[in-house]
Amino acid sequence: MVALIAAAPSPAVCIADAQQTSPALKQHVDSLSSFDYATRTNAARMIRRGAPADAVSALADAVRGHADQFVRSRALVLLTGFNDPGTPDLMRSLLRDRNDRIREVVYRWFERHPDPALAESLVAALETEQSEFVRPALVRAVAALPGNETARRALLAEIGRGFDFFRSAVIEALGDYRAAYAADALAAVAALDGPLQDDAILALGRIGGDRAAQALPLPVTEKTSPVVTAALQAAGCLLGGECRTRLEWLAGAARDTARPEAARAAVAALGAVGQHDALARSVLIAMADGGPEGMRHEIAIAFSTMALRRPGEMIAWLAQGTARERGIVMDLLREGFESLEEDFEEEQFFAAARAAYWSAADESATRRVAAALINRLDF
Repeated sequence: MVALIAAAPSPAVCIADAQQTSPALKQHVDSLSSFDYATRTNAARMIRRGAPADAVSALADAVRGHADQFVRSRALVLLTGFNDPGTPDLMRSLLRDRNDRIREVVYRWFERHPDPALAESLVAALETEQSEFVRPALVRAVAALPGNETARRALLAEIGRGFDFFRSAVIEALGDYRAAYAADALAAVAALDGPLQDDAILALGRIGGDRAAQALPLPVTEKTSPVVTAALQAAGCLLGGECRTRLEWLAGAARDTARPEAARAAVAALGAVGQHDALARSVLIAMADGGPEGMRHEIAIAFSTMALRRPGEMIAWLAQGTARERGIVMDLLREGFESLEEDFEEEQFFAAARAAYWSAADESATRRVAAALINRLDF
């Protein structure tokens, strides 16, 4: 058995009933804000591998009252990996926390655990939340709400409101959640030249359906930017069209070192398709194997984004691949995770890897892959 695998699951312990924690565990919690990377990484690792009752108690206490605001947010991230039954109540109590990073984690958690009862509160927060890294998490939490008309109207309004950075987050969320109700609004954005055109095109590709298909055959001219052209190629694949030729075109564009913007856009487009298509992932692996450092870094970001959005699918796919492919992808994930710095999403990936390890048979490919991921990615 791999030494760094977390202890076997035990019955969850409610936050309110958790046991007292040891001084060593509290010290690990305090070390979560260390300036030294190895120290804070090891502290997180030791907390994950502690007794669940003790870890949950220490983390919840830190979230509620630690003097260091970074420790509070980091403790909340770690707490989400324990699947404790007291977590929903704690998250609801933190919706208006003054710590931006706390609110970001809360919204990301509610994206993964939608609560229809919070729809009114989440939509109202769209009027006041202005933090550049919190607002996109809030938007995704609203987009994840199942069939809520108030949320839908609010998101449609958000497509045309505010800075392009915020509008881009709305468009991406609508695409990821296949918001067919937004197809007409997204089609209008996709038809306009500008910084959001490629986002809208990819969102329509993800949504699919007749309306998206009708909106996307945009004319490609000499004036069409390489970013938009790449998005159109990816959207064509996502809509179910002939994909191999499109992937070959994107791979060629990604290798064009004379046009770095076009190359980056092509890799990102391949990554968008790769979230749903194994052939696109294989194309990216082939490009990363011996490719230039700049392109490899972009591919690392693409693979890491895939893994964080669909951790279970990534682990299952890696288990089916060759040892060589797994090695390349794990190296890419390590590099990409370090660049993205998505603490919450990375913790969910670790939780998925841990769950995959314990649910898989001894000596199975899935168990070996899960163990390797946990070790290679410093969890």
